[in-house]
Amino acid sequence: MATHAAGFSAPPAALVEAGVAHLGRWTGPLARTSLLDAPYYGLPRALRRWRLKEWQAVQLATPTLFVNLALVDAKLMTLLQVKAYDRARGVKHLHERKLRPRAFRPTEQLLDSRVAYGDRTSALAFTNRLAHGRIEIDLACAARGGGPAMHGHVDLFTDAGASQVVNLPFTHGSIYSHKGLFPARGELTIAGVRHDLTDAVAMLDDHKAYYPYVMNYDWVTSLWRGDDGVMRGFNLTRNQVIEPTRWNENCVWIGDRVATLPAVTFTREDERGRHERWLVRDREGRVDLVFEPTVPGDVALDVGVIESRYRGPFGICRGRLEPDGLPAMTIDDRFGMGEDFWLRC
Repeated sequence: MATHAAGFSAPPAALVEAGVAHLGRWTGPLARTSLLDAPYYGLPRALRRWRLKEWQAVQLATPTLFVNLALVDAKLMTLLQVKAYDRARGVKHLHERKLRPRAFRPTEQLLDSRVAYGDRTSALAFTNRLAHGRIEIDLACAARGGGPAMHGHVDLFTDAGASQVVNLPFTHGSIYSHKGLFPARGELTIAGVRHDLTDAVAMLDDHKAYYPYVMNYDWVTSLWRGDDGVMRGFNLTRNQVIEPTRWNENCVWIGDRVATLPAVTFTREDERGRHERWLVRDREGRVDLVFEPTVPGDVALDVGVIESRYRGPFGICRGRLEPDGLPAMTIDDRFGMGEDFWLRC
């Protein structure tokens, strides 16, 4: 059974009740997570829908493979994204599609739901069954645009890890996030190479937010299974929440235990240079992390009303984290990913 350190509460029945969005940090999934039920600038529900940005993503890690799978609905910009880095061969594979608006329907809860997109060249589905302790992922992408064919099935065992669910305040609206670290099992075939995911570690990222017209955030995460067989991971984010020392989603996982970390800042040295480093730190000295990008992941888009500047590199994490209620974690050359995202939409 998952163990949560101080700072977590039992989840409410729904994210929004009587028109008011609950704020907090919770131990598990909610029966309803729709932020559309909350007021936003006095807009009617149909217009609120076009301002709400939503995605479901999962990161998968083994000693030889790191994968990011995502369905992103930013309304005017919709994406299917599969990024896989074969660490043994030093090769990155990418399958990314810009889809028409409303190409898929985001879920309003994870207990029993499905979010999926599929056509003749790309198919990605998350079948969420947290009420039964699992998430099922199905992938089938044909070779396209220089990227290889990818296909496979993966099961996440959500009753064997730990979740962190938050809803945090912006100046207007809020940001909901369900992140969790779980064991995973399955297989993926990428460019004709079969990858066994028997002892994989997975991180869930279910996300909904009323971001400002110009949104930006920084993020670094890593997940792995140690020599002792125990899953470990962390989540470090700097975003646009108000009072970040009180409201943030920074945390550490060790096995089925999760504990909080303080608010952090990101500083970049030699940005886009050969020796780039992201320094992630807090004011108390409890977070001292260096992320060194080694595998680029830049996407730029400018079509007038929409401009996106996205960096999502993979790389190496080093440092030390001191969570509230768990032993300090030393991070020695652990593979992970970062994001530096600016979007006007």
